[in-house]
Amino acid sequence: MSVYLNDDPPDRGGNAFGRSHMTSRSPPSVTSKRLFCEISPSSVSPDMSKRVQRSESHEDHESSLDTSNANYCDLVSEASTYLSKINDLVNDQGSRINIANKSAIMDMTQRITAIVSLLAIKSSCNETKLVNTQRELDLLKTNPASESRVKQTESYADKLKLRLPQAVPPVQSRAPLPCVVAYPTEERSADYVTSSATKQALMTAIKPSDDGFQIVGVKKVKKSGVILRVANESQIKKLKSVEAIKSAGLRLEKPKGRQPRILVKDVPASMEDKTFLTALYRQNIKDELKVTEDDFIKNTRVIRRRMVNHGRKWIGIEIDSAIRQHLVATKEKLFIDWAPCRFVDDLELVRCNQCQEYGHVRKYCTHKTPTCANCAGAHETTDCLEKDKPEFKPVCVACKRYKKPCDHRTGSQDCPTYKIKLEQLVLSTNY
Repeated sequence: MSVYLNDDPPDRGGNAFGRSHMTSRSPPSVTSKRLFCEISPSSVSPDMSKRVQRSESHEDHESSLDTSNANYCDLVSEASTYLSKINDLVNDQGSRINIANKSAIMDMTQRITAIVSLLAIKSSCNETKLVNTQRELDLLKTNPASESRVKQTESYADKLKLRLPQAVPPVQSRAPLPCVVAYPTEERSADYVTSSATKQALMTAIKPSDDGFQIVGVKKVKKSGVILRVANESQIKKLKSVEAIKSAGLRLEKPKGRQPRILVKDVPASMEDKTFLTALYRQNIKDELKVTEDDFIKNTRVIRRRMVNHGRKWIGIEIDSAIRQHLVATKEKLFIDWAPCRFVDDLELVRCNQCQEYGHVRKYCTHKTPTCANCAGAHETTDCLEKDKPEFKPVCVACKRYKKPCDHRTGSQDCPTYKIKLEQLVLSTNY
């Protein structure tokens, strides 16, 4: 940088940082002396010439600087030293530099100091990263097993990245275990009015610890029945040979399985159930299957109804498996009076809104405290306050009970427990 010390400051066009047409740039040189002032003898006084000569003689001791091996702290210190010398020259009482130029030089000095400091910090960070990377590479060369630990190390930037929800693992359900149903005999039906009475009689007649029975589960069903789920088929044969069960007035039989259900859509909303079943038989089954109308209506049961828009409703029915197979194979739509109606398999899981368990409704729930379907808290789902908070994260109480990923709402279509229960429903249906 060349500085002109004369009465008239260079014309910078109103910009203190702009180059003057009077300023010349010295060619870069590696071996020559680094001069901070190049002053013509004809443009300065004798006293100023002496000061410049003293400055040049001082620079002779610092010529040809080699910074190849200098660290960043030394470079910053050296730059600060040179900038201090510039300030000394500018603030010398013998200097006649214009006040505006003097202020501009001071400002540039501060900017240079800040830039050099920032470069030093960035370079130091890069050196640290290189050293850490080299250390990790050396560690991998000596111990390949440590690669997994290196990959698990997260940087601060990685932690700030958007965390996507984990994919739900594929559901692997088991085939239903064999089971047998215990019912009261006709002679003893008056003694077993409820399923609880039948269950108590079974527990008295069977001693699993003495006879080696492997009972997986016991469940009460309608008509005073009790289902015994066992570990394998040989256990069923063993149960049927127990004389104490027969003496108690109980009979064992294989369960018939769940009858298939279909959901008929777009049915006229004003149609009664009996009229619907009659139309279903006469328009879709009568001339195609050897089933009488009375048998069809007797063995077909309306399970549920749902009103929809445009004067239509959906009707869910439980139907014979042979009739269901015929309808699926031959019909795209069912004809009900003047309406062609869509139909699909009805696979609705029953879930209690008191305890959020599958398989029963609130009316038959034995839990006294409600459970929230949003956050798994001990309150009604409709009273949940957590779901409105910005940091709300849903919790599935069903998956939490079965120790599965529970970062979703209870009853969600992606719920692992829901998928398992749905597959069990399909496997237990007699299609």
